[in-house]
Amino acid sequence: MGKNEIIGELARQRVVEEIVQSITHRPLDGDILDLVQMVYLILLEYDEDKIIDLYENGEIRYFIVRVVLNQYRSETSPFYRTFRRQYARNERIGRRDFAEGKE
Repeated sequence: MGKNEIIGELARQRVVEEIVQSITHRPLDGDILDLVQMVYLILLEYDEDKIIDLYENGEIRYFIVRVVLNQYRSETSPFYRTFRRQYARNERIGRRDFAEGKE
């Protein structure tokens, strides 16, 4: 099985979605959907031989968990810089306006 077939199988089984929800404890919407897509992109861009090796050794889920944790928690990750920082700014602005009586 090649890298694309492995990733296709992971997508059909919604493995990344399951792991992302487990780690973030949030519904699959907004920036969390962006995180799911970023993880799939990382998998697609990763070395083919390494993906195949991880899959054949039953370690692919652990690898995906590590990728999700790094993307979600690190303030230097591409996910944080691209998506999460913007959502955080919007939430702060929205809360401040609401607290000041603006809607």
